[in-house]
Amino acid sequence: MKISLRQFKKSILFKLLAIAWIMLVVAVSCNSEKAEKNSLSTIDYNLHVRPIINENCIVCHGGVKKSSGLSFLFREEALAVNKSGKRAIVPGDVASSQMITRIKNHDPEVRMPMDHDPLTAQEITILTKWIEQGAEWKSHWAYLAPEATDIPDVSNENWVQNPIDQFILDALEEQEMSPSEAADKATLIRRVSLDITGVPPSLDELYEFLNDDSENAYEQLVDRLLDSPQYGERWSSMWLDLARYGDTKGYQKDLHRDIWKYRDWLIDAFNENKPFDEFTIEQLAGDLMPNATKNQVIATAFHRNSMTNDESGTDNEEFRNSAVLDRVNTTWEVWQGTTFSCVQCHSHPYDPFRQEEYYEFFAAFNNTEDADLQPEVPFMEVYSKEDEARIDSIRNWITENGNSAKAKKQMEDIKPAKLPILKELRGEKRRESYVFVKGNWMDKGATVTPGVPALMPPLPQGTEANRLGIAEWLVSGENPLTARVTVNRFWAQIFGKGIVETLDDFGSQGEKPTHVALLDWMALKFQGEMDWDMKKLLKLMVTSATYKQSSDVTSEGLENDPYNVFLARAPRVRLSAEQVRDQVLEVSGLLNKKMFGPSVMPYQPDGVWKVISSNAKWEMSEMNETYRRAIYTYRRKTSPYPSMSSFDSPTGEVCVSRRINTNTPLQALVTLNDPVFVEAANALAALTELQSDNMDEQISYAFKKALMRVPSEKEMNIMKMLYQDVGLETAAPDEMKLEVAALNREILKTPMSVVANAILNLDEFVTRQ
Repeated sequence: MKISLRQFKKSILFKLLAIAWIMLVVAVSCNSEKAEKNSLSTIDYNLHVRPIINENCIVCHGGVKKSSGLSFLFREEALAVNKSGKRAIVPGDVASSQMITRIKNHDPEVRMPMDHDPLTAQEITILTKWIEQGAEWKSHWAYLAPEATDIPDVSNENWVQNPIDQFILDALEEQEMSPSEAADKATLIRRVSLDITGVPPSLDELYEFLNDDSENAYEQLVDRLLDSPQYGERWSSMWLDLARYGDTKGYQKDLHRDIWKYRDWLIDAFNENKPFDEFTIEQLAGDLMPNATKNQVIATAFHRNSMTNDESGTDNEEFRNSAVLDRVNTTWEVWQGTTFSCVQCHSHPYDPFRQEEYYEFFAAFNNTEDADLQPEVPFMEVYSKEDEARIDSIRNWITENGNSAKAKKQMEDIKPAKLPILKELRGEKRRESYVFVKGNWMDKGATVTPGVPALMPPLPQGTEANRLGIAEWLVSGENPLTARVTVNRFWAQIFGKGIVETLDDFGSQGEKPTHVALLDWMALKFQGEMDWDMKKLLKLMVTSATYKQSSDVTSEGLENDPYNVFLARAPRVRLSAEQVRDQVLEVSGLLNKKMFGPSVMPYQPDGVWKVISSNAKWEMSEMNETYRRAIYTYRRKTSPYPSMSSFDSPTGEVCVSRRINTNTPLQALVTLNDPVFVEAANALAALTELQSDNMDEQISYAFKKALMRVPSEKEMNIMKMLYQDVGLETAAPDEMKLEVAALNREILKTPMSVVANAILNLDEFVTRQ
């Protein structure tokens, strides 16, 4: 029997359903209000209060401005009597707290915050309850020591391969999400090879891994990659961004600097698996270590990468101070993930660092011998590894055969490089250090002595307040930031972005960590059980099930977590500038794996180095040298190598913690027309022609070399059409022959070269799947 909508609305059933619905809405509303009240029953400063103050108050009442003498940056300042003679905050006494009075006022001339939307009712409630509860302060999470935490229990234990997975899966299960299936073996070996060594595997290595069905095949692969000498080159590339490495001094003249020996030290340090605490101390203060070795002193060139201004008429003391400021800022960014550079002109706007504390830290770096002079003293005479071997050979010959004119002559012919190093001033030569008023080096304020900010743990007992003491402080167990920042930096390299995405800012304005318990667990493990072992840290990450997932994106995953915050799939990441270049050389068989030594100059268009007041010229290296890895390419700070600059490689003028990937047409023009890509396409085509005379087999081989897989039927048909079309075009009269941009030294020589060039331009080729 059918009834109308009007009849249904009059029925008892409808009325009962309506009553039930109203009761449900009321219950949900009551529960929501109750939950909100419960959630605010105890106010947490970091969770509830700090975001409100940072968003609405700190601009006028912080480290830069202290309107009416009020600052919310430090508790003692916030509770003090301000210029009005009153207190903004009186713990436990809301009525006497001007903060609440002003934010509740309806007069726009009186209400706080001024020139800003009024606070919401909930924000006012939070601040009111906070004061009622005693206005307790709490340090930002990153300035508190990492806490040991239990590894979470998860339901899908079969998926877990190490503790990283339990933390990731715990968060996924809370979001009612599931991890992806494992990537296929070909994708996995390419991924882990690029991540650990910076270059893809050879076909022999691919087939060996595909045919190895043993239980520990993947772990053995990881161990082999970590032991590869190319591991040191790949991870040194990351560190050179932090070291602001360049083969020149910067500023207008940007003259040559012999600093490549520091790069050699760095590659060796990674390959030897130098513990991160030693790695830190040697770079910051190797010269101050007891009985310092030659290599420990070479390591101090880390801070001689600061720019030097050779321009006539500049004040040497001004730019010497600029270099010291740069060293302070770099040290805090690299090891503390803190925007300490803000504090050179005023107290930090958002975090509790006072300007005086900046210059106390500055004082520890202010007593090195170097100055802003053209001869970069102090320096150490150093040789390439090849020349060192020659010198040893000559010395051995002299020992066995006696000295000879032919042997002082051979020694004299081997010219040393002059590597800038750090050396401490002693005794009366030591400098006084001052606060620079408003950051002006000419306006000197109070005298300061070396020290660290009061917010942080003190220098370790028994250490001297100098660079060595600072270095030891950074890697002491009490420092809350170093291990976190370092673990996060390695995580970002492996997973595409950090657990804290702002690698350079762990402060209150940085991004919140996505998995803070995991970050702290890894930090404690890294500095404790692992004893600062970088290879062990990387192995832990790449042997996790989280890392080995497929990067395929599902519609469900895209809807639930479009930015892959919870890592329900492996991240798909564009290769770095260095990896783009190195990979194309590797798959084409052109890569020269020679290591170490002075930087080389591959092909570069004329005119890039036309710089005012400089006669420096780009002199192209011998052909085989131009095919060396990108880490050895000469870096001029004011004129970076164009193709790598197009792929977001930094200039080396300042420390860079995080490259922000861009997508521009220039990148496509590089991969289509840059000589290294053209030459690689020709070389890859020649390799395919050595394998077979059959077009299909040649195309298939090129795909396997470049992408670790065979082409699909659709891809094969497209490439065959391209091959055939180009073949017809190249058979035309001379004026119709295929040509590429005039800047290329060579054109694509054969139809297969054009096909190879197309394969090397696929998005998949320049992406880590």
